[in-house]
Amino acid sequence: MKISYRREFKHNYLIVDPEELCWQGYESQMLSRNPVEGTLRFQIRQMDDGVRFYYEITSKQPLSRILGNRSIRAEEIRKLVTGIFGVLERMEVYLLREEIILLDPQYVYVDPDSFRIWLCLVPGLGQAFPEGFGKLLEYLLGSVDHQDKESVVLAYGLYQETRKENYGLEDLGRLLYRGNGEDREETRSWDKPRQEEAKDYEGKIDEGKEGEGASLLALRNGEDRSECRQKSRNAGKMENSEKGSKKEGRWKARWNQWKGKFVPEPDKEEESIPVRVPWEMMFRPEEGENGSPKAVAETACAGQGTALLADFTENNEQRMLRALDPDGTDIHLSYYPFIIGKQENLVDFILDRDTVSRLHLRIDRDGDKYQIKDLNSTNGTLLCGRLLENNEQAELNTGDEVCIARYRYRFE
Repeated sequence: MKISYRREFKHNYLIVDPEELCWQGYESQMLSRNPVEGTLRFQIRQMDDGVRFYYEITSKQPLSRILGNRSIRAEEIRKLVTGIFGVLERMEVYLLREEIILLDPQYVYVDPDSFRIWLCLVPGLGQAFPEGFGKLLEYLLGSVDHQDKESVVLAYGLYQETRKENYGLEDLGRLLYRGNGEDREETRSWDKPRQEEAKDYEGKIDEGKEGEGASLLALRNGEDRSECRQKSRNAGKMENSEKGSKKEGRWKARWNQWKGKFVPEPDKEEESIPVRVPWEMMFRPEEGENGSPKAVAETACAGQGTALLADFTENNEQRMLRALDPDGTDIHLSYYPFIIGKQENLVDFILDRDTVSRLHLRIDRDGDKYQIKDLNSTNGTLLCGRLLENNEQAELNTGDEVCIARYRYRFE
């Protein structure tokens, strides 16, 4: 399976080449005709060299990019996990397998403001959901704010739960709203809604019997037969309508009852849970040249135990994007990677313009060379007059003109 990106006018797409996946059949047809809420919009396109899956990702950002600039908070973890569970519920309605969910952080898309998620469903994919979900939680554990006790305890607790054999959604749900002080076993049981539906169904049967008896009684009392038949038909239509709406809203009722338990009561304090988190689970170490993990800095200060985050002594020449428009502002590139956009707290320079995306572009440095990368922006990034593809990275040279949406700059 190969993954690429493409820009078409004002739309950005993630493209999947299924290659050897057995994608033909029910899943591909169902996804193309029935968009599932919480998933990327899916299209099948026939190319000269085969079939491609197109997913609409305009104005959406991958989880890995969002968490590459900041930590994740406890409430965002709850939204992310409950969002995934909600998609699982809706997939069940369409008889779709959970194995087709691509849970790699690069392909889990979120809204930076609300942390609403969109999952990528790939027909024919056979990824084991428990394993993929466990890896996603391990990634989140390495992205939490280590000074935030609630985030650390929640992320580590969820990760530890996924390492157990045959863990269930109920077990993860209990951890998400732990401390609510409610009867968790009773309120979080997935069987309870089904039991209530069974009782409702039995009551409807009893009501049907009563309606049938009333019709017979009306006949005995001499009512007009055609009028009785009409009443019976109307009652049948109402019953069918109720059954249809009941079936249609069954998953919604279960989900609403389930997800409502994640909101903690405001006046109750969070239960203190002592958890020992192994230090190696709190960081995602990089691999050195010899294959061993390396720290943030290559060396530590002589005689001190503090590692240097960066070496500021060499090549202090500061680059900039000089504004070419009269009302523009120069952008000084004081460090790298440097992200430009209009999303406060996620970018290094806020370019607050209507046509600029929240995360528009990123500039990186590798030695004496510089690269510019479009971050799936809506209106695009032009480099020397050429429109970059979404997520395309290109070399940036001194004197190159960069157009962010329609605002012009020169790299100096």
